[in-house]
Amino acid sequence: MSIRDRAARLTGKATTQGSSRKSANPPDASGEEAWELARYNFLLRVARPEVVEQVHREAFAALVLEQRERLFLRLRHDLSEAQRPESTDPAELARAAVAANQGDHGYLVRLLRRPGQGVSEGHTVREQADGTGGLLFAGSVLGPVAATAVRSTNASDSLVGFGNSPEAAQLEASVFVRSPGAVGHSAWEAGAGGVAGDSGGAG
Repeated sequence: MSIRDRAARLTGKATTQGSSRKSANPPDASGEEAWELARYNFLLRVARPEVVEQVHREAFAALVLEQRERLFLRLRHDLSEAQRPESTDPAELARAAVAANQGDHGYLVRLLRRPGQGVSEGHTVREQADGTGGLLFAGSVLGPVAATAVRSTNASDSLVGFGNSPEAAQLEASVFVRSPGAVGHSAWEAGAGGVAGDSGGAG
């Protein structure tokens, strides 16, 4: 399947040829997650800040309370008093996280991959229904947030150019983008929040 066919299928705009190939060779779950993460990184790089904030409101609303509490405590730990969220409300979390990401274009991916990093181990989140406490150093929420964000109708216009992007090209084994003079290293890495050397700003 070509990059364009696969990108079109993931945005719900598959060609007839791409659709027939999909039926014959459906991607496995890990492959689907890789494409969602690539599209998420592309979205963070090119979408307007208001679009990024909107899709994160939706994505954070889809998380369970324990996950939002981990994000809340991490944001409270990382950000200045003026930037910190006031509550675990999805809109508050999205506002704070997206504002932080505008100043540090890798911040959102790092936050979602390790939401408890940097927060004291002495902190715990609300006890779960089964009576077990959830530690802040629990697993990543990057996967579910990325999946919800890129499937949002609010993200569809921003994802139009994904098929021709370096994020899509990286997922094709035959395509290898390198930085000038960066011998032995690819120009950028999956999940890094953008292209190495790129300012990461909206484009």
